[in-house]
Amino acid sequence: MKTKNKPVLRLPRREFLKRGGMGVLGTFIAASTLGGVAGIQRASAENVKANLKALKMGDWNPNYAGQWSYRLAQALGYLEEVGINDFEVILSDGYMPGLIGGSLDITHCDTDVLFGAGNASGLPMKLISIYRHREWQIMGVRAGIKTAADLKGAKISGGPLDGRNTYIQREIVAKLGLDPAKDVQFVPMSGASDGRLQALLAGTIDGGSLFPRHRFGLEKAGGKFLYEKLTETPQEGFGVMGRWLEKNEDTAYAYCYADIKARQWLFNPANKDRAYKTMTDLGYEIPPAFVALYKVELDQISPDGGFESAEAMDEFVKVLILTGDLPKGLDWRKYVDMKYVWAAQKALGLPKRPASL
Repeated sequence: MKTKNKPVLRLPRREFLKRGGMGVLGTFIAASTLGGVAGIQRASAENVKANLKALKMGDWNPNYAGQWSYRLAQALGYLEEVGINDFEVILSDGYMPGLIGGSLDITHCDTDVLFGAGNASGLPMKLISIYRHREWQIMGVRAGIKTAADLKGAKISGGPLDGRNTYIQREIVAKLGLDPAKDVQFVPMSGASDGRLQALLAGTIDGGSLFPRHRFGLEKAGGKFLYEKLTETPQEGFGVMGRWLEKNEDTAYAYCYADIKARQWLFNPANKDRAYKTMTDLGYEIPPAFVALYKVELDQISPDGGFESAEAMDEFVKVLILTGDLPKGLDWRKYVDMKYVWAAQKALGLPKRPASL
């Protein structure tokens, strides 16, 4: 096992897209070769062997839950079973330039980042598997806020005012029966959700976009989740370059099979304790309060590498276009190829999901 913290480029994912991608990617694109995706449609991935023995994985998320599936595939020997003997993880915000430049074979990525980079660069990129297919949409509120009526005149933050989190908070306010344009004030905040939690605890905001892991700290301080709903949102996955796929389809099939096999193992409650111990043995810090979120985390992770439907992706992309994270008219199907997941699903006896694109 290899792990390295090798920064390639420090640029927040949203800012990468806001700058159009091209300025950041230019030097990588100049050295890149355009090409389509060739290869046969496999009936099964069960006996496939990777043509690459070594694989470099990019990731931006140091959290154990963001790396759970492929770390388990590595620890349980599933990657070795399919011929991937040397697996290196490179943690960096520059995962997309690293992928385009060829220093990474595959990367864990936000779907909107891959779609945006593909559109901005004109290069063939493919999302070959979905990692998080659902999302908890949550509004946390400070102590003293008990009902939606208490939010009148409140300050609420989802981060940047033009971001998707703020859009979702506006939708939540409306679902709670209030007018997001008149009854509350949306305030911008820099930083991520942990910063919003601290602002709630300090009382500088009254409501904000949070994640399930924040429940314990918020409730301990007298606050609560005023709204929480699990939605079909294929928000994260694994991406590769089209030119890489031309040469390494067997590795794509093999990786997806090993990764999804590990997810099936993870989703078995009998393996819960070992699943956490494996990650702590690898050096990840997992507080007891996070262990209590086992089911909550799994509710978001795709058990089979797929997502609910093409309509779910349509809706996700629609919102990202409305918030300016993706350009109008973007055709996400150009950047998604699920045949590797579908082959793994078939080999593992799982239903085909999504049924079609």
